[in-house]
Amino acid sequence: MSEDWFEDELPWLGPPPQLLPHREQSPSGTVRRPLRRLPTGMPAGSVSASAAAVSYPTERASLRLPAPAVPPYVRTPQPRRYGELVALKWVGVLLILLAALTAFALIVRDIRSNSESTPQPTAQLVIPAAGGSSGGDAAAAIVPNAAFAGKVICLDAAHGGIDRGFRRTGDSSAPAMDEALYTAAYARELADQLAAMGFTVVLTRDGDTVRNTEFADVNRDGQTRENGASDADAQHNALLDEMQSRIDYCNDEKADLLISIHFDGSNDPNVSGSSTWYADGRADSADSQRLAELIEQQLTQGLSAAGYAVANDGAQPESGALTRGTQMLYDSRYMITGARDGLKEPSRMPGVIADLLTISNASDAQLLASEAGREAIVTAMAQAIGDYFTGTTAQG
Repeated sequence: MSEDWFEDELPWLGPPPQLLPHREQSPSGTVRRPLRRLPTGMPAGSVSASAAAVSYPTERASLRLPAPAVPPYVRTPQPRRYGELVALKWVGVLLILLAALTAFALIVRDIRSNSESTPQPTAQLVIPAAGGSSGGDAAAAIVPNAAFAGKVICLDAAHGGIDRGFRRTGDSSAPAMDEALYTAAYARELADQLAAMGFTVVLTRDGDTVRNTEFADVNRDGQTRENGASDADAQHNALLDEMQSRIDYCNDEKADLLISIHFDGSNDPNVSGSSTWYADGRADSADSQRLAELIEQQLTQGLSAAGYAVANDGAQPESGALTRGTQMLYDSRYMITGARDGLKEPSRMPGVIADLLTISNASDAQLLASEAGREAIVTAMAQAIGDYFTGTTAQG
């Protein structure tokens, strides 16, 4: 349909609507609308006022603002693609999991460290304070011997700290027992009796602790608990350094005798009795052997007098420990040994390791846990040490 038809048939409507061209701004600042085309045959004077030029305020032109310029150093953010967003999300999840696992590992390490530094003993036994043990009554009845004045006895309570020694699970036949705890209790009671007899007594540990608290390289072999290749190596290194620190302490105190108190243990519950070990191959081995024989003799007599019949394995050289057990058993004799690999300096005095009964045996465990048995054993040990300094020799 032609445009002329529209104008001829509907002249009162004026010309058909047309899209306005781009507005042009006059030099005077006003925007001028272009004139509409007049229909054919209409007089010029009939043009409506709306078709005339209309001036608009200048500010209307400011509505059409140009796009703001972006400085060259400003990066226009671009939307990330979906794949990148998914990758970033999983990276964040992995980092959170890694942080959680690290925190968990640190917590577990702290729990293990605290449990090692403050072990919970299985035996219900309190280490008596100096002068406050159950053997205090026996010690009070002892008259000091002037011959013992100035004689220094170094008592070593074996194990301690993270080294618990042999442990026994409690049952209906005997209580639970922890060797490290019992050796400390027996050493404390023996120290009280020896002091009452006139001896000067020093202890390598007094309580449930260790001497080498920093786990330092005391024997200076370059091997410590911290650099052990395995748990077994770390334990072995710590044992040797702890042994050396105790030996150094006894040497520094210029002790005349060294007695290390242990309790035996076995996988066979029928194994029982006591044994006392001495170092062979040393200049003072004969003196150490005499002390070991005196201890075994007094233990047998004292326990028998108290109504207890126990097995007695007698005095044995420490070199025989390798034929009875493992390297760890042999190394536990370091306290009394001579020159050996891993030992910086041996003890300078006669000494023994006394295995006072066997806690893995129910009958021995009952005896060790009883007050009567403990008093009989401690008194026998003190008597044997006194006999050593009076020149007594074991009989038979």
